[in-house]
Amino acid sequence: LPDGTKDQRVVDIIISEWMGYFLLRESMLDSLVRARDTFLKPTSGLMMPSHATMMIAPIVDEEERKHQQNDYAAGMEDWKEFAETTSNLYGVDMSVLESNFDREQKEYYVLSSRWAELPTSCLLAECAVVKELDMHVCTVEDARGVGLSVGEDEGNGAPF
Repeated sequence: LPDGTKDQRVVDIIISEWMGYFLLRESMLDSLVRARDTFLKPTSGLMMPSHATMMIAPIVDEEERKHQQNDYAAGMEDWKEFAETTSNLYGVDMSVLESNFDREQKEYYVLSSRWAELPTSCLLAECAVVKELDMHVCTVEDARGVGLSVGEDEGNGAPF
């Protein structure tokens, strides 16, 4: 709306697929809250989805771990062939770049998050709710951080 224009709360329904990895990664909640507060009818408007729950659980996926390790090893093998070829053909020593390349490959192949649909057999423990959001009333501030307390004995945080 142009500056100085009064809110036009005339929308009956806001339907949005705004969720990224771990619910908040793509930071679309801010835009959704602004749209809701600007356009949605305050008493009868509907948000879809109406609620969001963020959960976390420890998992194991040995097949994926092996796949990541194999991809990393293949990337490093490609590097070694490249460095050897460059040295033999052009007399250029690429060893100064090897540790940075190795770090980059580990970050990409081993440490990066991946989306995967896993069977329940991969779960090592029950899921713990980290955050719940009611899309009709949540604020941008509600989405800041997840408040996960690790290692607390009082049961106030997640059990891992």
